[in-house]
Amino acid sequence: MISLTLTVSDLTTLLQIYDRIQIRRYTGTGTPSSTIDISDYTTTSGNDTISSRTGVSDVLLDASYTQYYFTDPIGVPSDWYISRYYKESTGSASAWTVPVLGEAYDFYYDPLYPPEVEYDTAEQLVVDRIRLLIGDPIDLRREYGENVASSIHDDDKTLEFDEKGWPVSLTMGGTTYNQTTNPSVNGYRFLRFSDTIEATTWSGCEEIGLDIWYYTFLYSDREIMEAYDTCPPPTPLTTANATPEIFMLKTAYELLYQQVFNDAMTDGAVIKDDVTVYNPSIGLSVRKALLDDLKDRLDDLIKSLSLTNIQGVLID
Repeated sequence: MISLTLTVSDLTTLLQIYDRIQIRRYTGTGTPSSTIDISDYTTTSGNDTISSRTGVSDVLLDASYTQYYFTDPIGVPSDWYISRYYKESTGSASAWTVPVLGEAYDFYYDPLYPPEVEYDTAEQLVVDRIRLLIGDPIDLRREYGENVASSIHDDDKTLEFDEKGWPVSLTMGGTTYNQTTNPSVNGYRFLRFSDTIEATTWSGCEEIGLDIWYYTFLYSDREIMEAYDTCPPPTPLTTANATPEIFMLKTAYELLYQQVFNDAMTDGAVIKDDVTVYNPSIGLSVRKALLDDLKDRLDDLIKSLSLTNIQGVLID
């Protein structure tokens, strides 16, 4: 699994000529050169091949977004990628970009437990963009066998995660659990089973007890999307002239502000003893710097949009 982040400059002009980004995997005998001569979507030259992505559509451009995320489910870290702008109806195409390496994913991409909410592509782009702005990437953890014994409550039906998260794959005693009713997820922290939890069960020499893979995060997709959907336009903008980027920046700022405030209240003290010192000030200062940067970017964009419809200057 390989991920690519695509940033589009001068989007308004591009949309007058193209309607999508074409991404192709480049496989060669070494680091590809900066110039590539190809005449079609698939070209073979010696041992170097540029191939279309199996089972994945091109990335369609949208006037509301300047950043796009793409994953190649069969890509490997040694694969290189190129891209170009293209319009299907006219065949217009830009030059291919210089080849780049993607970023390897280590997530569990065959989830068996249902997601909390199914978002469409546009909504997921919003969530992913806000995650990037607030520095809240999704991570993956695993708990199984004897490792989870201490996390099981006395009722033997409730398990507590070490971190806030949502399960992606869950098996116990050889049985796969794929319904949100069993186990139910409470507060992104507790799993409530209908059955007694078997932390460790052996079948011959094979351990077939509880095995959980789960995503971890500071904010779930649902929490981020709800914050975005209820975000008011910043003054003096209105819903008529505020752009999606404005709402994403403002949502990111408010979520990060809440995070910094909570951290300062619950984890802001310096603790020391005769041997060790715990000082959270460095981490807090980094988040404060990120918060200030978001505020500056938001203010600059507000000013730019506020001046968009001004036709002249009144001089007294």
